[in-house]
This record gives sequence, C-alpha cells and structure tokens, in this order.
Amino acid sequence: MLTTWGHGISLAIMLAASAAAHADVDCDGGRSGYRFQTSDGWFQSDKLKHFAVSAPFGALGAYLTRDTEHPVIYGTLIGTVPGLIKEGIDGTCRSSGFSYKDLVADLAGALSGALLTNWAITLSRDTRGHTVAISYTNRF
Repeated sequence: MLTTWGHGISLAIMLAASAAAHADVDCDGGRSGYRFQTSDGWFQSDKLKHFAVSAPFGALGAYLTRDTEHPVIYGTLIGTVPGLIKEGIDGTCRSSGFSYKDLVADLAGALSGALLTNWAITLSRDTRGHTVAISYTNRF
C-alpha cells in the first residue's frame, strides 16, 4: 500500500513539474500554419528545461517497463512523448515553431532518466532475488 502511494505521489510531482516547465505553451502571436524554428541555439536555458522535464518521464517509463527486454528504449520513448507533443503545439505558433534542438534535449533527458533508473533497478536485483547495494564509508 505504501509503495502505491509513493508511486502516485511521484507521478503527481512529475506531472506538476512538467506543467510548470511547459507553461509557455500559449502562443503570443496566435496560431497559423506550421513553422520550424531555426534561430534557437543549442545551449540556451530552454534546452536545460527540456532536459530536466523529460528525465523524470524517461525514468518513469523505464520503471514501468522494468520487466521487459528493453526498458531503456521503452523508457526513452515514453519520456520523449511529452516533448514531442509540446513541439507539435509550438509548430503552430507564429512567434516560435517546431524546434528539433528542443526535441534532441528532450531525447537526451529521457535517455538519461531511463538509463539511471535501469541502472538503479539492475543494481538492486541479483539472480537469486536478493537486494544488492553499494556502501560507502569514510574513516578519519
């Protein structure tokens, strides 16, 4: 029961973070046609937001598909979907447009989240079902 609550709370926090980071979905200049944005740079703060929002979704996707053969691939795909939807919406804005650079940042974030989650799950399991962990001590 406790883990169900924990999963629900984690999902709610991720969705709230996604909504906060992508709050600028509103178009300033209205909507018309479909545009591609080519003037944005690779290292703008916008890319960090895309990375940070997609990483939890990639982690969630890897966790949900942890018992499949390819949880990292599925987690990355699941984690990239919100960014792809947002870029699709941005493509109709007069003031911006679809940015493949933002989508690459989404993909990198989702992949990072999926890899870290898969690593943590793999680390906590061994072939006999026992929990395996890393311990660090520092003695002076």
